[in-house]
Amino acid sequence: MSTITNPDIEVAAFSAFPAQATPAPSPASPDIALVTKLLSRLARALGNYGGSANHVEGALASCAAALGVEAEFFATPTSVIVTVGPEGDQRTMMTPIRSSDVDLEKLVHLDRLLMDIAHHRAGPEEALARIREIEAMPGGCRFAGEVSAFALTAGIVAILFSAAWIDVIASAFVGAIVGLLTASAHGGAIRLAEFLAGATAALLGAGCAHLLGASAATVTLAGVIVLVPGFTLTIAMNELATRHLVSGAARLMGASLIFIMIGFGVAVGQRTAEAVGLTQQQAAGALAQTPPEWLLTPALAIIAFPLVVLFRVARRDWIWVLLAALIGFLGARLGALAIGPVLGAGVGALFVAIVGNATARLLNRPAAVMNAPGLLLLLPGSLGYRSIDALLHDQVAAGVETAFNMIMVAASLVTGLLIAALLVPPRRDL
Repeated sequence: MSTITNPDIEVAAFSAFPAQATPAPSPASPDIALVTKLLSRLARALGNYGGSANHVEGALASCAAALGVEAEFFATPTSVIVTVGPEGDQRTMMTPIRSSDVDLEKLVHLDRLLMDIAHHRAGPEEALARIREIEAMPGGCRFAGEVSAFALTAGIVAILFSAAWIDVIASAFVGAIVGLLTASAHGGAIRLAEFLAGATAALLGAGCAHLLGASAATVTLAGVIVLVPGFTLTIAMNELATRHLVSGAARLMGASLIFIMIGFGVAVGQRTAEAVGLTQQQAAGALAQTPPEWLLTPALAIIAFPLVVLFRVARRDWIWVLLAALIGFLGARLGALAIGPVLGAGVGALFVAIVGNATARLLNRPAAVMNAPGLLLLLPGSLGYRSIDALLHDQVAAGVETAFNMIMVAASLVTGLLIAALLVPPRRDL
């Protein structure tokens, strides 16, 4: 699993075959300079709000075709190059991507704009004005909401791990502290957010183990689960699978670095806990009991709240987030029983994407509204964390094996998404 305010989280509405920029007839000769500016601003908005390379390029190509211009695009996690015009008479702009936060509400507005451009209901000047309005919309999580989302996610993850009640309570507490630390980070501290979060979670987890008898390993992992870049890893695998090799490789290295920073922070926190004499104690009483199985269903319903906050989902789309989470979790459980946990994750992704793509076609909405949140419970982020943790403790064989399992789960997810795109093609590239 992975979070999302990392802001590692990116849109998971995958499409196997991005649209090509085939010029369409236009009632008037387009202003190349204005169209270039529009496509550049649109590329920046799509990238800043979580679009992966294949979806950004596909959406831009469809827009260029609707505007009647020849265009080529090259998207990476940090920039998009836009080239407009016939060969020998081209304009090129490179626009930087400053953020990778998933903002589904703004992506919905951009999707509507793309639809209006495709049906010639909005020209370049109007489209530019609407992009500025979308960018000016209030964005990001409210501070209290983000901290609450971290706490709830950590507690629910502990329940999904079949941990004891004391672990659930301690995980929620540590998750809130990590969320507070992440939400308040600014300036140079942002670059150290994952390291500081890992160190803080490990130290607090050891403290909870010493004072309350909670499981230090479970509390630490649950506390940092939102920051673990399983989503980024899956996006990277999808980009590689769709032959966006530069973007996929760059994103894969970025995810690997975040895993290492979290793992290094956890190692520092654990060593500090050992130095001050914090040891694992045994919990006793009712808090040492495991929550009943029936609690999983309401826990999945509750997880819709942090998903809504972290993915910036509009209120009217909350029900779809809940439905996607339930479909993904139940699909993965059924798949695990039938063909094993690794391939079972792909079954869950297949179900989520089929329902998400079908719903998008029926309601004329971006498939990302369901696909992105629905994948959250299927992501292999915890495996990546455990792999780095094992390597840092000189358990090389276990670390390599866990890393391999992580890659296989990510590949299984991508395969499920690509099969779903063939069975029920997405309405558009978002």
